[in-house]
Amino acid sequence: MKPLAGPALDLYAAVQPAGDRHLLGRPEFKAMFLDDLLNGSRFQMTAPLADLLLFTREWGFRLADVRVPVRWWHGDDDHIVPFRHGRHCVERLPDATLTVIDGESHLGGLGIGRSVLEELVALGSRPRAV
Repeated sequence: MKPLAGPALDLYAAVQPAGDRHLLGRPEFKAMFLDDLLNGSRFQMTAPLADLLLFTREWGFRLADVRVPVRWWHGDDDHIVPFRHGRHCVERLPDATLTVIDGESHLGGLGIGRSVLEELVALGSRPRAV
């Protein structure tokens, strides 16, 4: 599998939206994805199955019942989780902010990780409402 992993990832990237293609072309992200492909899945193949189950079952709570602040970043060109789904969820969360990642697809959040972490740290340091 190892000799085919790089070319296979390049082929996958070639058919992805521009934002994902650009991100997968960055050496550090390509290395991360190759490591996950070669090493992560050899221990457990349940992640794709878990995703499917989450999409088809009740979560055990309603979005309207979430009482913590939520910050949601979503690429407006996401071909895996449609943008309208993100907007739908944010509209139902009591304290949620949607940040649109213009022109980005499913992996867009990885490209803005630093700013996401900075916002979350700032959010975590504010006083909690009682």
